[in-house]
Amino acid sequence: MTSLSLNQRQIIESPLDSRLFVSGMAGTGKTTAGVERIRFLLDQGVPADSILLLTPQRTLQEPYLELLESPTRMAGGEVTPATIGGLARRMCDLFWSFAAEEAGFARPEQPPIFLTLETAQYYMAHLVRPMIEEQGYFDSVTINRNRLYSQIIDNLNKAAIVGFPHTEIGARLDSAWFGDPAQRRVYADAQECATLFRQYCLDNNPAGFLFAA
Repeated sequence: MTSLSLNQRQIIESPLDSRLFVSGMAGTGKTTAGVERIRFLLDQGVPADSILLLTPQRTLQEPYLELLESPTRMAGGEVTPATIGGLARRMCDLFWSFAAEEAGFARPEQPPIFLTLETAQYYMAHLVRPMIEEQGYFDSVTINRNRLYSQIIDNLNKAAIVGFPHTEIGARLDSAWFGDPAQRRVYADAQECATLFRQYCLDNNPAGFLFAA
């Protein structure tokens, strides 16, 4: 640790019950301090299986995993590495039997099917494409279809995150529109497609739009 700065040392060697928030520009040593903080916790006897390593994406875990997988590390429990999506998936797996029936899934006794962004878009296309080609939905929309499918999924995700019913998506979008009134039909189409996709999930057990971890 001889190459560490004073600030990094203070972060690494803070009391075990400290709550730390470290920020800085790229290249300022945040990850180095984080890796050494985990080393410090393990050296102080903190059980490895009580440590959660949570990152936005897997690639950001590599410096930490290099430490955790080092042959020089003492034997013991394992630190739990996870992404945000991975943690959500674990929680869904853990509480599925309690939540599935309450949420309205048709087969709560069966395990959930987790969708990546790509598979969610695939199923959205499967449902929405016939509505576009055979029923004239989104006839005034000129954006790429994959972009359209992704936007409907994004609206569903935002409804879930903010905490309003997915059935209000169209009305909320419509209330914010001040342009050509003819375009408002697009929001009704988006609402119908979002509702259709939601019902498809309830009927077939996809557990929402959780990215594979």
